Amino acid sequence: MRAIIALLLIILIYQPLIIKAQEMESKWRIEFMAGTSSYNGDLVEGLFPLKRLGPCGGINIKRELFNKVWIRAGLSYGRIYGDDKKNKDPELVARSLNFKSHLIEFSTAIEYNFLNMNSDYGDYYEYSPYFFAGIGLFHFNPYTFDKDGNKIYLKPLRTEGQGLAQFPDRKEYSLYQLCFPIGIGFKWNLNKSIQLAYECGYRFTTTDYLDDVSSTYISLDELTALVGPNSAEFSYREQGTPFAKRLGDRRGFSKPNDVYFYNVMKLTVGIGRGYYVIEN
Repeated sequence: MRAIIALLLIILIYQPLIIKAQEMESKWRIEFMAGTSSYNGDLVEGLFPLKRLGPCGGINIKRELFNKVWIRAGLSYGRIYGDDKKNKDPELVARSLNFKSHLIEFSTAIEYNFLNMNSDYGDYYEYSPYFFAGIGLFHFNPYTFDKDGNKIYLKPLRTEGQGLAQFPDRKEYSLYQLCFPIGIGFKWNLNKSIQLAYECGYRFTTTDYLDDVSSTYISLDELTALVGPNSAEFSYREQGTPFAKRLGDRRGFSKPNDVYFYNVMKLTVGIGRGYYVIEN
């Protein structure tokens, strides 16, 4: 009997606090994204080559640091390509270079909502534009196809003399590079646990060789002797113009570095929920 009375007294004493226990919005979220990818470099014209879109997708883990500020980290995949045949400039069309590449990126970024979307912080909105910026590491490997449809990876061919002792100013490029994601988006709440968002993000990179094109033509005879006949074949693919007239001409532009970008839709789901108690 004493135990029951004691339990009832505890309930009566702490009942106001229990009634005022409030559910908090989740601080952790998982994010799924899907959309299109593209690149800007030596084999495309214009800042946003909409005719050269590939698929992309990814997953992020996010955590709220404080009101309107989130940190996220995740893994994404994209596919990019460029083809001179799709350019309008006759000289670029005649150059006849092309490439494709898969991209695998791991990145982390800070995300800032311009409007408060969290009811834990008082008045809030069900939507907000946002900005993000961060850093990442990505892998790429440009390739093309020969006349028989065989896939040919371009880096080992050293098409501009990269990494050859005879051309010390042309360093061999790595297939792993840094990227710097930056972009904007717009998100809206479906409920306290689920959000939808649209995001457009550029990835500035530390390489000009996403497309294996950057500098000037070098001797095809040297490429054949030092690397092999495939190197010469895929270095110069222009038809109807003798190579002697192109030796030393510009094959690409070393500045600025290549970039790639994603346009995606996102579905974000809260992971777990928390509680806090309001004291009298």
